[in-house]
Amino acid sequence: MRRRNSGPFLRQRDGSYGLNMALDVRELLVHMFGELRDVLTQGESDDPMLRRLFPAAYHQDPELDTEYHGLMRGELVASRLAAISRAVEVIETDATLSPDDMVLFMQTLNSLRLLLGTLLDVDEDDDAPRGSDDPDDETAAQHHLYAYLGWLLEGAVAAFQLPGGNRAEP
Repeated sequence: MRRRNSGPFLRQRDGSYGLNMALDVRELLVHMFGELRDVLTQGESDDPMLRRLFPAAYHQDPELDTEYHGLMRGELVASRLAAISRAVEVIETDATLSPDDMVLFMQTLNSLRLLLGTLLDVDEDDDAPRGSDDPDDETAAQHHLYAYLGWLLEGAVAAFQLPGGNRAEP
């Protein structure tokens, strides 16, 4: 007998994806996606909080990198804002996600996780967020949230890669 996927995202027979999340989780995501939108629209282009969302395109040439970001920044922000809007719409209407919507949802979850990781000073070498098990750590809740967002993203990727699933090009 085949076990049904009980993760946060459920692949439907028609190739779409349903959300398997409690109401409080949905409300939290809508709130956090709104905060992400605020950071994107109100943050300065040189804000260190945004460094992981808009990494250097030309590491060896700062002048070329500045030119690139000057040309592309608006489009990159608009793309992220559109993804956030669609993710919020899906959550609030309990709609299913098309494969393209699923890509947008994963991008939005990843953006949120990158932003929180920057706030917590998590780097690529960390196996687990620092301080997440220390009850006296004032950032313990944020570390747990960071881990939870990672779990959600992992669940989205797993559902998206199910055999026979419709895969949109990212």
